Amino acid sequence: MKRVFQSIAILLTLAAASCNIDKKPYDALTPEDIAKNRTSLEANTQGNYATLKTMALGWHRIMEFPGDNVSLSGVTTSNLIYLYNYQRIPTNSFAGSFWQNSYFVIASTNRLIESVKEGESPISDQLLGENYYLRALLHFSLCNVFGKPYSHGAQNLGIPIKIDSDPFNHPTRATVGEVYKQVIADLQKGESLMSTYKSNAYASKEALWALLSRIYLYMEDNEKAITYADKVISSGRYSLLSTADLPNYPVTKPENNKETIFAIKFIPDRDLADNGWSNIGSIYSTISGVGYGEMYASDSYLKLVQRFPQDVRNKFISPLYLNNGKQWAIYANSTGQYVKVAVLLENGNYYYTDANSQKKEVEKEATTSGFPAYFLRLSDGSKQSVRIEAEVDVRNGYPKYFIVKCSRQEGQAQLWSPIISRLAEIYLNRAEAHAKLGHNEAALSDLNLIRKRAGIPDAGLFRLDNLPQGQSLLDVILDERRLELAWEGHRKFDIFRNKKNLDHHYPGVHLSGNSAIAEVPWNSNLIVEYIPESQILIQNGLQQNPN
Repeated sequence: MKRVFQSIAILLTLAAASCNIDKKPYDALTPEDIAKNRTSLEANTQGNYATLKTMALGWHRIMEFPGDNVSLSGVTTSNLIYLYNYQRIPTNSFAGSFWQNSYFVIASTNRLIESVKEGESPISDQLLGENYYLRALLHFSLCNVFGKPYSHGAQNLGIPIKIDSDPFNHPTRATVGEVYKQVIADLQKGESLMSTYKSNAYASKEALWALLSRIYLYMEDNEKAITYADKVISSGRYSLLSTADLPNYPVTKPENNKETIFAIKFIPDRDLADNGWSNIGSIYSTISGVGYGEMYASDSYLKLVQRFPQDVRNKFISPLYLNNGKQWAIYANSTGQYVKVAVLLENGNYYYTDANSQKKEVEKEATTSGFPAYFLRLSDGSKQSVRIEAEVDVRNGYPKYFIVKCSRQEGQAQLWSPIISRLAEIYLNRAEAHAKLGHNEAALSDLNLIRKRAGIPDAGLFRLDNLPQGQSLLDVILDERRLELAWEGHRKFDIFRNKKNLDHHYPGVHLSGNSAIAEVPWNSNLIVEYIPESQILIQNGLQQNPN
């Protein structure tokens, strides 16, 4: 921690420079300078936002890759594979970077909060409020990664709470409950200071309320989760995009998107790291020749979103079709491999040739989507659900179902502004909280609002008497969160905080090798990352997470 806080001066000087703000180097500023110079306060706050951009790639990977929406198509020397396959290591570079950069920003917010007197002006109070929000956001995010969910026990170890600028004060790990208490206190303090709305690229009262809604949902304080969701919705500042506009969500300039509450704003040209190759979307797709395109939408996610072809969220998946005129029926077998069977369309029906060279018809059944579901009859007599589509290019046997939800902002292939909060999440927070309180009709209303906006026909909207077999109202709400918030960093936490197991029984390199983990129990130690070993070595009393 000492090294973290000694490094803050260098980092913020660089960050502020990246914002093209003329200011004295951070390490040359005394608290009196900051207190007297509004430009210094603004510049250093801008530096904090700039640092969020520098850490966005690692932040995204550590939040998203452990979920079940992604499928890695090959082994890699990058530490990202250990996030994905739950083979944790204490020297994971992404975990270490996320820890260090988060405390860089926290240390800076502490310096500003200590240096600026409240009530001097609405502008300085607003900036103070923004720093309280950033400090809360990062403590909360760190606790989610390195500590178990609040619902597993508030007494579990969380992360160090750092709320002073003393580089020689090295706090040890607080409990999860203590971290949440501090986060809520910071957000409430920030709310009391804020009076200005700048844009959704900056923290605001509504962003505070949105985060509080999520926090109380994680705490299972469902009444308060609803209260803060109501505050955001009733503010009138945001609206859901139309069904037609939803597929263009990542394309739109953040400030022009009325659904976004807070996003880490990336700017065309300037924020294209390595011409876009080092931006978040690069691993998910290849667009205009830019991007590695090595991690695809998981088979289990595809099955969920493709239940309704009318669901416009299908457009966040862009299969790399071969355009060779061929079609295949495809499914994942019990060993985690894709099976592809060539099919031909004749007189409105699909046919294939079985292992005995016999021509057989692909079976089909009616569904509520209005589109048929297709099945193959396997050699043992069982039915296997399949997808029928044009032949897709593969990498190592894995079809290239490119994810394009993290790309294409303002016409640039791999530019994207990561979303921290948006209105659809708030409706789903409220739906989940209502369901847990037994307010079923209120929960269904919010759930169906999101489903209808996605383009799902009326026959696919839920009632208590038409839920899928074996699923509860909470189950379908969690499925909807998965569909709506995919690749925005929610899925892992939604699974484990609700004490559900992570199901990795789908194709991907996580199933290769002798130590493959196909299912992660909700109460496993694997669900939290190791505290970075480098930090354990330099900070006495910092306790490591168990094996």
